[in-house]
Amino acid sequence: MSLKHALMPRLAAFLTSPGRQDWQRRTQELRRRLARRPHRAVFYFRADDPYSVLLLQLLPAFSAHFGLQIQPRVMQYLDQEMYPEPELLADLGRRDAIALAAFCHLEFPDTWQIPSHDRVQLATRILLRHEQDPAFMSLAMTVSRALWSAGNDDALTALAADSSPMPEDQTRMAMEARRDQFLREGHYLTGTLHYGGEWYWGIDRLDHLARRLDDLDQHGHSTGPAHWPHPYGRAKNLQLPAANPDAAGETLTLYFSFRSPYSWLALPRVFRLVDHYGLTLDVRPVLPMVMRGLSVPRAKRFYILHDAAREARLHGVPFGKICDPVGAGVERCMALWPFAEKEGKLRDWLRAAASGIWSEGTNPASDAGLQALCEQAGLDWNRARRWLDDKEWIARATSNRDEMVAGGSWGVPTLVLDGTLYWGQDRLGLVEQHLLDIKPDPTESNNKEESP
Repeated sequence: MSLKHALMPRLAAFLTSPGRQDWQRRTQELRRRLARRPHRAVFYFRADDPYSVLLLQLLPAFSAHFGLQIQPRVMQYLDQEMYPEPELLADLGRRDAIALAAFCHLEFPDTWQIPSHDRVQLATRILLRHEQDPAFMSLAMTVSRALWSAGNDDALTALAADSSPMPEDQTRMAMEARRDQFLREGHYLTGTLHYGGEWYWGIDRLDHLARRLDDLDQHGHSTGPAHWPHPYGRAKNLQLPAANPDAAGETLTLYFSFRSPYSWLALPRVFRLVDHYGLTLDVRPVLPMVMRGLSVPRAKRFYILHDAAREARLHGVPFGKICDPVGAGVERCMALWPFAEKEGKLRDWLRAAASGIWSEGTNPASDAGLQALCEQAGLDWNRARRWLDDKEWIARATSNRDEMVAGGSWGVPTLVLDGTLYWGQDRLGLVEQHLLDIKPDPTESNNKEESP
């Protein structure tokens, strides 16, 4: 075993430990109190980012409830290295925001269209001019409606005429400087809050910030999560009420990667969802981004690590003692995929391999590590290792990737149900709602009635 593989699990366990998070939070709070600063979060808002628009709608009630000051920071340009498929992301983000808005009773109608660059530039100039205005949040929502609504050029032009937009050259320089500063500060996604040294992306991470502020009890009364002004995080949580019999037998497709921490975080909930509703689970492996020629820069890697650790604690998933399987580790796990399927133990193999990689520090690139994972999954090692030279998995992984991209996603975990694509472990609540909304097929009922 290399020194890197020996030290990595211990270092990752330290970086993601709840004790370290608690110590950092206590330190940040002590500094705030000593400096007599109010509770303040910076809100990185981008006019053409649908997740910024959704978060914008929840922040007034959220900030009022928790006594949190919101400092807007208008953004426009982002580092393209962080977004390997910008056109796919724009379309997927819009579709995801439409579904998420409907689920959370927010505003993002399906008539809204991705705005042009010129309109985004004009909206940014308007917002940058009024960034320090107390009424910024209201103005930002008005601008967002005008920007995203198809054929609403006149409304945006009228807003510009009334608001003295920032000059184009000043806007361009400010946005480029902010892009570079944003990366130095350790993030890459807009629609994000930065509070007390931690990042909270979109409405899907407001639950973490709400718990943190609730622990501080700064809003004057301890109400607890049940009384927050909005059910934060509900799109990623399962309710598992009485199962819908009309959903039984549906196929849920999961695109999965052994190197994706979010794939591992989704797996236990996917298994519970499938079992509860009587679904057929079709798991399709894909190679990780870096093994498909796509880069994952340092700022992105570190944010994902800390965010995944937070999410793991929320969902009760073991996480933190990590052995990065990139390269040979992933390839060997993928090579055993067909064997596990043949043995009827694919679920056991996914669970054992992902848990070993993300919570036990097991190195699947070594024979000893891979053997330990096989034994945990109930697979015979002597038979399993004969599959390591079989390259069947490569064609399957390539085909799976092509299907996933053709469906509108490039990242994992991606779930598909009844032709509808859901991106990420944050959308399992939407998948469940889809299942609950399934109605009986009237043609089947008619056929039964007509049969002799």
